[in-house]
Amino acid sequence: MKLHLTDLAVKKLELPTEGQVTYWDEVTPGFGLRLSARAKSYVVMYGAKRQLKTLGRYPELSLQDARKQARIFLATYLTIPDAQAQIEYEAVLTEYLADCRKRLRTSTVNGYGLYLGHIRFKGAIGDIKPAGVMAAIGRYTDKRSSQNYAFTTFKVFFSWAVRRQYLQSNPLAALKRPNVTSSRERVLTESEACQLLRHTLSNRNRFNDIVSLLLLTGQRKSEISDLRWSEVDGDMLNFPASRTKNKRAHRVPVCAMALDLLGTIPGGLTFVFGTSDCDAPFNGWNRAQLRLLAETGLQHFTLHDLRRTFATMHAKLGTPVHVTERLLNHASGTVSGVAAVYNRHSYTEEMRAATVRFGQAVADLLL
Repeated sequence: MKLHLTDLAVKKLELPTEGQVTYWDEVTPGFGLRLSARAKSYVVMYGAKRQLKTLGRYPELSLQDARKQARIFLATYLTIPDAQAQIEYEAVLTEYLADCRKRLRTSTVNGYGLYLGHIRFKGAIGDIKPAGVMAAIGRYTDKRSSQNYAFTTFKVFFSWAVRRQYLQSNPLAALKRPNVTSSRERVLTESEACQLLRHTLSNRNRFNDIVSLLLLTGQRKSEISDLRWSEVDGDMLNFPASRTKNKRAHRVPVCAMALDLLGTIPGGLTFVFGTSDCDAPFNGWNRAQLRLLAETGLQHFTLHDLRRTFATMHAKLGTPVHVTERLLNHASGTVSGVAAVYNRHSYTEEMRAATVRFGQAVADLLL
């Protein structure tokens, strides 16, 4: 098990009555404290076969000196080339994905799988060369954005492998993404937003209702598509930290039109966009998006563009930037640094007032 080893923590850990227990340090990878029925010993794990070396016993050896010895040992004696020759890429990948499932959202892991699951390498992980990775990505997709996502996915994976001591260095560390991209600037005009809402509000289904709420609330796709009834509280949506991108709880008011829409969605017992037969979040984005574009005749837009459109409409209405950022739950913005530390105002009433103005403006457009 993992533990942030401190002098006090080492002192307080009790010896087991039988067997051995090892606490691996969260500060220094590969360094830990092994407890037996008779002693506490500092150890370091190294090599392809996860060998252990005992550095010394507590309290004869202090934590500070033991941690220093561990770092010197790993830097001097760790035989990464031997480990590379023995550890198969597929084995490391399997361990990585298992670790990701423990600490990341399912949608993130599934995104990794789009590339790690289809771009495969044979042999030892240490034999993988930068040119081989780039060539494999190019063979897999010719879409510039997908190539960039694939590159980032592999770069993150190799960095993890370095931290786990499967690699001495990241083969992609010195490379940049294969394609230069600019941030999207697509914002629906008021006419387009009106056309879209008229269509989605008149042709009700789960996807169209999601699109309506995305435009009316400015929230992220996963936050709305995975919305629970328990998160709807009066005119507020309450997103727990576990459901937001920045891992920060978000409480946001919504306009009357959005509330009226929510009040007419049958949903499932738990999920707003679940059904009586399958109470689970909505799935099937690509086909639904293509169908919506064909039915409305609108120029191509992504669902995230609706969030940008929401912010732009608020700017036109004169909503202060810091209030719009609170509505969007942006982690960084105008209130940042020291000001963010001391400014704990919720801006709930300011957001509610802005939401009322926004809702009225949208209603006027639809007249």
